[in-house]
Amino acid sequence: MRQIALRGEMNDVTSGEQISPSLYVIYVRDLLPSGSQSMDGMNHIVQQWMVVVAVQGSPDQLIDKAGQLLAGVRDALLGWTPDTALYDPLQAATPPAAMYLSDWGYFPLMFNADFYA
Repeated sequence: MRQIALRGEMNDVTSGEQISPSLYVIYVRDLLPSGSQSMDGMNHIVQQWMVVVAVQGSPDQLIDKAGQLLAGVRDALLGWTPDTALYDPLQAATPPAAMYLSDWGYFPLMFNADFYA
C-alpha cells in the first residue's frame, strides 16, 4: 500500500493526482433507524464509512490488483471496534458500484458502525 488518506467524498478520490495503490476513507453519513431512542434516552445511530481501493493498470490487471487489497481491507475492518465502549463492531454494508476511469479502477467497500449517544 502506497497511500492511505481521508477524503470528503467519492469525487475527491477520482480527481487530482493519485498514487497506486491507495486506500481512501470517506465518512458517508449518520442514519437514525426508526424508534432509535431507547428507554434510557440514548439514541441508536448507524454511522456509515466507505473505504475505496484505487488502483491503476490495464483492465485485466485492475481486478487482480484490487482483489487482494479488498480482501485485506475486509479482513482488517470486519468486526473491528473503535476504541470506545459506545460502538458495536463494524459490519459490512452494500457499497456503490465500482468505477472505471481511464486506466484507474475505484472499488468501494461500505461499513456500518452502530453506536449509542
